[in-house]
Amino acid sequence: MATNSCIGMLMDESDNPGFFKVLRKEDLSSQTMILFLLYVQKREIPQDFLKSISAKEFSFKMVLKLPWGSSWRIMLSKYQSFFYYMEQNGWDQFLSDNGLGDDELLTFTHKGNMCFNVSIYKTDCVEILRPKRSATIASSSRNKREEVNNVLEEERESLSASNYPVSETAESTVGGRLKQKRELINLGKKQVKKAEKANKCKKRKMDTDSDDSEDGTSSLAPEFTLTIKKSYVLFLGVPKRFAEMHMPKEETVFKIHDRKGKKSWEVTYVVSKIQSRFSRGWPRLVKDFGLEVGDVCTFELMKPTEMILTVSK
Repeated sequence: MATNSCIGMLMDESDNPGFFKVLRKEDLSSQTMILFLLYVQKREIPQDFLKSISAKEFSFKMVLKLPWGSSWRIMLSKYQSFFYYMEQNGWDQFLSDNGLGDDELLTFTHKGNMCFNVSIYKTDCVEILRPKRSATIASSSRNKREEVNNVLEEERESLSASNYPVSETAESTVGGRLKQKRELINLGKKQVKKAEKANKCKKRKMDTDSDDSEDGTSSLAPEFTLTIKKSYVLFLGVPKRFAEMHMPKEETVFKIHDRKGKKSWEVTYVVSKIQSRFSRGWPRLVKDFGLEVGDVCTFELMKPTEMILTVSK
């Protein structure tokens, strides 16, 4: 009775369409067929809610957002012509990540396009505004897994579009790729500092030389330097600070020239929140140029989409 009055009070407070669910411990078991069917019903999207939104707003992909900012994507499935329910994998992951299943009350408020603000209440109608400790750890682990998977997915898409054949060894483990990503970031920071120090020395020298010139001015092209490692054969991460200061903010095709003027290559620069990089076309440059592990490469940005590459063996 207390739960019913709590539900009525909470649902009346919202002007947006929505629905609620009560998470009973016994409902989360699926050891028998009857309990399994009950569990499927617990994942059902109520017909009254579906009638309250337009066909344009409906989607088989729904997003659940919690008060502390975390969000989960869950796919919907359809049974016959009227029964819509959340798929078990996504729903179970949502419950597990947030440590739910102890008689909590959940309200789902629709904000448009199948995005829902989810509020969690105890049986006494007190709202839970912070994640449980176990939920925080699970959510953190999920975010790390998503970050690594996003990097791997971006690279698979980039490499599949390249004409350069990729060997089986290119598919490293997730843990190995995460380690390589960290090494790229750390190495990029070191190389930026090294390049900045070199730039200061060059600028001082050019400023001195310019005293004898007619106009008394000089310019210095921005550059960065990296030492080739095994992971750089497939793609080359651009130091974050250099990318933020000098590189375009969207995917762009660069023309990279050999300093000796013998050849040039078209390489796609891919923008990413994790680390922007040269991807498609880069393996071909590595092969044609004969780059090897340990080579020191300096990239000078001569034009917005053109660079000069200098290699020291």
